[in-house]
Amino acid sequence: MVAGPRATESCAAPATSITSSASATSAAPEADTPLFLRRGTEAVHRAGAVGVLADLRDGDRRARARAGVAELGTDRPVAWHSSIRIGSATKAFTATVALQLVGEGLLSLDDTVERWLPGLVTGNGNDGRAITVRHLLQHTSGLYDYPEDAAAVPQLRTAEAFRTHRFRTYSAAELIAGALRHPPDFPPGTAFNYSTTGYQVISLIIERATGESWEQHVTRRIIRPHGLRGTTAPGTDPLIHGPHPRGYRSFPDEPRLVDVTVCNQTLGGAGGALIGTLADVNSFFAALQRGDLLRPAEQDEMRRTVPTAGDVAEAWPGSRYGLGLMWTPSPDGGYWGHHGDTFGFHTRAATTPDGRRSFALVWTGPGDEATDAAANTLAAHALTAERGC
Repeated sequence: MVAGPRATESCAAPATSITSSASATSAAPEADTPLFLRRGTEAVHRAGAVGVLADLRDGDRRARARAGVAELGTDRPVAWHSSIRIGSATKAFTATVALQLVGEGLLSLDDTVERWLPGLVTGNGNDGRAITVRHLLQHTSGLYDYPEDAAAVPQLRTAEAFRTHRFRTYSAAELIAGALRHPPDFPPGTAFNYSTTGYQVISLIIERATGESWEQHVTRRIIRPHGLRGTTAPGTDPLIHGPHPRGYRSFPDEPRLVDVTVCNQTLGGAGGALIGTLADVNSFFAALQRGDLLRPAEQDEMRRTVPTAGDVAEAWPGSRYGLGLMWTPSPDGGYWGHHGDTFGFHTRAATTPDGRRSFALVWTGPGDEATDAAANTLAAHALTAERGC
């Protein structure tokens, strides 16, 4: 996330200490919200977002802010305990499961796709014999990113196609096949190109190695034991249950904002399907950095990074990508996290290396350079050393 200048205003009175997701729903945070957090959230709204929600943790202290509305045509604010589509932040959950399996000896980062899924990745220069689990998790496989294929995922292209296909269920194999219609972007391990295709392949490897789906593993290994009560793997359910803002985006054939809240997220699968709350997003990434989810050896592997490139490098200059986790430089040195952009929802997660301070943000509506810049500046401010709650 792009680092911005340090702000000088100090935090207001400490926010109420939050010890569980349940108690978070009854807090009244606005009176205790630091001025920089309020102003930063409002800046994201002014940049074009419909609704914005921010959650900042510093140890056992918490501050939150919101701006805009939960639904166009109303004055209803975004609920503090909203459920949201977290998009590609899902990749960090999936990568954590894969690394836990590595720690248990069921997988190796050097395993090839061909070992687990013989004959799946082949044709047009694609070769599963040369692609490893590490390549898939790190976006260095060279596999084409299937969302870029209009025939594979038409609902991303026009409002008409969205309405026609929004309840369509995709299998991982079907999405991978869409990617394999294209030659690889580069030989495996030689460059970086953000590709959700790799996470679809990982989901099939997890299932082949264990007999359970990625959703089952995420639920059993992460969601339940770590008390992420607001996080779910929705499967084919197109609805977001519980309080939530509406998601909006525009299309070339319909420039006005279109409500895209209700849609089948099998399109994202292990690379983008999860629903969660900002409290859960913060809890997960903080636990990950504290070492609560992985053994030291696997956590070190997750943090072994390569330079990003393309759109990722443009949005987060100087960023580096590990295994389902991104490092972004900031005035204080940098932080770990992940972004998530899906139908009408844009999520940003950032955590200090020790897991003590964590920041999560979501906005609905357009995701463009203006909203990205405002969001990235706020994230950098939120995690500087003199901040906190």
